[in-house]
Amino acid sequence: MVNVNQLLRSVAITSLFVTSLQSASANSDAAKEPVSVQLNTYLIAQNAEGKVTEKLVSEVKPEQVVEYRAVYTNNTAGAIKNLVATLPIPAETQFLAKSAPSKALASTDGVNFAPMPLKKKVGNQTVNVPLADYRALRWTIAELPAGKSIAVSAQTRINSTAVNN
Repeated sequence: MVNVNQLLRSVAITSLFVTSLQSASANSDAAKEPVSVQLNTYLIAQNAEGKVTEKLVSEVKPEQVVEYRAVYTNNTAGAIKNLVATLPIPAETQFLAKSAPSKALASTDGVNFAPMPLKKKVGNQTVNVPLADYRALRWTIAELPAGKSIAVSAQTRINSTAVNN
């Protein structure tokens, strides 16, 4: 078993950038962040009838499919515009292309993002970057209304070599 918190320990899960806060409450609690994020891990499986199920988990096994879901909540009294939400893809996992969200950008280093599929030069050819090398996804949320939440998610498969440290 692999503890999902260990998978995420080296990945910044609260990477978000707010480029514009509109009508933020002057009375809001100064200690509360304008946007909070909660990251959960769900085991994705099929039951005997073939129905896809999801279960909140804290431990996973190699080869299991998990969905990382980050819920961003606007804690202000005004809308937040152009929220950039980042979801980590731990190194012990491989991003599953079938879960590729529309309009998301991807990164192999968590810093430089580009549209999917990511490309790289190999000699004189341009080839797709292997999904195993993806380390983060990023979305721009045009507007997150006051007091509302939005979830972003992606699925990965736990590598067969993942070990519990």
